[in-house]
Amino acid sequence: MKRVTYIKLILVFIISLANFWIWRIFSQSLLLGLLLILISVLLVFRIKILTLVLVILLGFVLIKTNLDTNLLKVSPLENDQLVYRFEYYAQGFGKLYMNRIGLYLNYKLLPSLSKYQRNLAYNLDPNLYFFANHPRERAGIIEFGKFPAITLPFFLFGIGLLLSGGFSFLVLYFVIAEFLSAFILPEYVLGPILIFPFVIGVLFLTFSRILNVKYEN
Repeated sequence: MKRVTYIKLILVFIISLANFWIWRIFSQSLLLGLLLILISVLLVFRIKILTLVLVILLGFVLIKTNLDTNLLKVSPLENDQLVYRFEYYAQGFGKLYMNRIGLYLNYKLLPSLSKYQRNLAYNLDPNLYFFANHPRERAGIIEFGKFPAITLPFFLFGIGLLLSGGFSFLVLYFVIAEFLSAFILPEYVLGPILIFPFVIGVLFLTFSRILNVKYEN
């Protein structure tokens, strides 16, 4: 094993273990924690096919066992709001809106899309990962710290490096992980764990730059 590869492995393992999140995951499932660390290593080393296969498989397992069923449900209060909205738009668009397509959009598609977008927004909030979601704590959801707040500047610096270009696979991973995570219950006890390897990857960008360790294989 080349020296730089050895250093990269050690660095990924240190970052993966030096946070609250992984130990909470270990407390629930050692296998799940080890799998997430493996995905983090594969992501950093850009072993693309295996990384994507594992995250997609894990994502489907999580969706099957922890699907946010509220995406497909409409409460009585929400239904009243949908009726009001439909009548409001129907006044302006008339027959263009008062048809099967308009009914489907108003009562089926748009409510689900709105809730899915809400889940996306939850998972994009840095407070969720570094400040136990403070001050946006959600009712009925156990919020917990995932990474020490002191690592936030390092994460933001890594995001800056990410946006500078050259890390398209890390971006692709994030898009897939975020897409899948938004289908999972916000109340899931371990949080949006598919995002864990991405945060590790971004922090690795920062610390590899500080330690002058090449990111590329």
